[in-house]
Formats: sequence, C-alpha cells, structure tokens
Amino acid sequence: MSRRTTARLGGALAAALLLATGCTTMTKDEGGPGYEPQQMKVAAAKDLTRSRSSAIYDASGLREANNGAPDAAPCDGVDNGFRVRHFWSMYAPDAGTLKRAMDTLHKDLPTKGWKVVRFEPAKSEAKQLQLDVEHEKDHHTARIELLLPSTYKDASKWEKESRDSLSVSLTSPCYVDPAYKIGD
Repeated sequence: MSRRTTARLGGALAAALLLATGCTTMTKDEGGPGYEPQQMKVAAAKDLTRSRSSAIYDASGLREANNGAPDAAPCDGVDNGFRVRHFWSMYAPDAGTLKRAMDTLHKDLPTKGWKVVRFEPAKSEAKQLQLDVEHEKDHHTARIELLLPSTYKDASKWEKESRDSLSVSLTSPCYVDPAYKIGD
C-alpha cells in the first residue's frame, strides 16, 4: 500500500470515528478541552455535579447555604459538548466560623477524593482566602472563596449589604450528549 493511500485511509478512519462519537479531538491549543470528553446525559451530569457540591457542603460542617441550580453550558471545541457549573454559597453566624470551615475543607477534602491545587489569598484587593480543588476521580474542579465583606475597608454599598460567606464555584469537565441543546 502506498504512503498516499495509507494517509487517505487514516484520514477517512479518523473522520468516521469523529462522526461516530460526536467528539472532536481538538487540543487545548486549538480551543478544545485537551482530553477526550466522556458521554453522559445532561441530567446525569447535573446530578453528579450536585453530588460533588453536597460533598463539599457536608465536609464544611456549616448548616446554611443557598442552593442555586447547576447549569449546563457549551464546551468550546467539542461537538454536542457541555460542562455543568454550579455556583452557590454557605453561611455561618460569624466570620470566625467561616474561617474554621475553610480550614476544615482544606484538611478534609483530600481525604474525600479531592486534590488541593491552591490554598492562599486571592490576587485581589480584598486578598480573600481561596481554596481550589480537583476531584481526582471525575475531574470536577471547585473554587471556594472566603468572602468577608464585613471586614472590607471602604466597602461598597453592595458589599455592605452582602453576608459573609464561603462562595463555591464548581465546574465539571466537558461531557458529550448528542441530544444536548443550549439551555438544557
């Protein structure tokens, strides 16, 4: 078989695989996720994301939270691809309890399958404490920030009206669902 024929067959095979799976193989540099997304229905991905959020909440030891709903959004560079994001906050009676909860999360999440990626003050004017973690099994990532507007010098009107909290931003890896439509 000639080199040209082999190249055509390889290209045809790659195109057939791409059509069959509905995935792209775009690298991160090409605007893709840099890995092959697994197939999962949107509802199952939202349930898994809720479960990861619940594990963080349980580990915190806090007992008050707002419970925003997980939201699916397109995943760049992936045909029929989406990722699930879940933004929510936890509250406590005082700043000291929130600080202790942040320390607890830093110590306990690694025993529950999360890898600590970062634990330090954010690079912002407020320098709030930030904990970034990644779930070692399914690669969900979470950013947990200690927000204490009650302690800010020259707080804005909005900040003065905000409660002290632990703000959580949890994001799934990209998944593929041929039935996914924006707004699911």
